[in-house]
Amino acid sequence: MPRRAAAAKERAADHGSNEQPGAAPAAITINPATNDLSLNPPDILDESINVTIPKGVKCGNVNLVPAASIAPFIDFINPPGGFGPITGEQERTLTFRVRFHGIPCKPEPQVFTGTLDVVCDGRVIAKKDVKITVPACPGTELVYAAKFICGEQPACGCECTSVLPGRYATEINIHNLGIKEVAIQKRFIPVVLAGALVGREPRVVAPRAEDKIILPPQTATMDDCCRIAELLFGGEPTSPMPITIGFLEITASGPVAVTAVYTSAGLDSAGVSIKVEQIAPRRAA
Repeated sequence: MPRRAAAAKERAADHGSNEQPGAAPAAITINPATNDLSLNPPDILDESINVTIPKGVKCGNVNLVPAASIAPFIDFINPPGGFGPITGEQERTLTFRVRFHGIPCKPEPQVFTGTLDVVCDGRVIAKKDVKITVPACPGTELVYAAKFICGEQPACGCECTSVLPGRYATEINIHNLGIKEVAIQKRFIPVVLAGALVGREPRVVAPRAEDKIILPPQTATMDDCCRIAELLFGGEPTSPMPITIGFLEITASGPVAVTAVYTSAGLDSAGVSIKVEQIAPRRAA
C-alpha cells in the first residue's frame, strides 16, 4: 500500500472516522434534533436525548457537553462519564438524560442560544441546537376594580332602567398601610353615563377619564361621586346628578387597602342604606 494511503487509513482509524472508500459518511443523528424551551426560575425539566452512532464510527468515549451559553441551565447529564468504547462494528444508540432548570428572571425576557455537543474522544462530531427563553418577571403591580354608582334614577316610567328609582352615592378609599410610597393610577370606566346606557351589551366602554397620585406611607385618600363627576364630565354636573354607574380601576405599585362605601335611599330620602365592601387585589398582567 502506498505510504500516503496507509497514513490516511491510520488517521481515520485513530479519530473514529466512518469514511469508506467510495461511500459518503453515515450521519450521526440526535433525537430530538433541537430544543426550544421556556424556563421560569423554579422550573425543572428532564429530557432523554438519543444519539445514534452509525456503523463504522469508532470512539473510545462519547460524551454530551453543553456550550458555555446554556451550561448555567443544566444540573447534570447522565451518564456523567459518557459511553465507550464504541467499536464501530454496529450502529449504537446512546441515551443521555439531561436535567434543565430555570435561572433568575429579569424585567425583560432573556433568550439564550447554544448547543449540546456530541464529543468523541475530544472532538465534536455532532451538535444539537438549543434555544432557552426565560420569561420576564411577573409584574409587581396590583389592580383593584371598585364599582361606583352615583346620582339619581328618577321614577320616569321608563321601560327599562339599570337601577330602581332612588338616590345613590359611592365613596372609595385608598389607604397605604406600608412604609414606602405607592404610585396610584386610576381609570374611570362608565357603563351608564348621565343616564345613557353607553356600555350595555353588545357595546363596550373604554376608560373615559384617568387620574394619578403618589400616596405617601401611612396615608389615605378617597374618590367620591363629586370627584368622579368632575373627571367624567369635565366639571360639576347638574343637581341632582344623573345616574352614572361604572368601575374605578386602581393600579397600585404596591399593596394598599381599598374600601368602597355605598349609600342608597329612596327619592324622598327615606329608607337610607349603607354598605361597606373591601376590594380584593389582582396581580397586574
